[in-house]
Amino acid sequence: MLEFEHIVRVNDLADASRTPLTRNQLWQGLVLRARNPDKFNTGLQCKFEERGKNEFLRTIEAGDTSFCERVILYPQEKICTKTIADRQQISAASTALIEEHETGDLFVRFTYKRELDTSDDQVDVGEHLKAAYVQMDRDAIAMIRVLAESELFNQPIN
Repeated sequence: MLEFEHIVRVNDLADASRTPLTRNQLWQGLVLRARNPDKFNTGLQCKFEERGKNEFLRTIEAGDTSFCERVILYPQEKICTKTIADRQQISAASTALIEEHETGDLFVRFTYKRELDTSDDQVDVGEHLKAAYVQMDRDAIAMIRVLAESELFNQPIN
């Protein structure tokens, strides 16, 4: 089982060259990523089905692999995902939690837990997955920044 977390700094209040994101802009971006992960990673295809005001099911396809997750939104706070237990798929869960140490000083704590195929003892699959998750999360925050600075949150993204 792989379990790890990492933190991505969103705003560096000491860096005047970057316009800080608001908590709302960050939230909008995280929700966009949850609903449309294929907009952040072109190797994915995604469909989702609403289950309530702050809950939906999403099915993600990556090549020959497909998995279905329940996604719960805790507005302006966190997004939790968990694979559906009654399907033939790996067990996995993740959380993206917004942290604000002082006003405007935003971070996102990403937490992951998932089953691993450890049949290949030549490759440390866990370390490769950790590195991939960290890079994808950093890229997502960078994309959210671009969308916010371009005022694109209220426009469709192709």
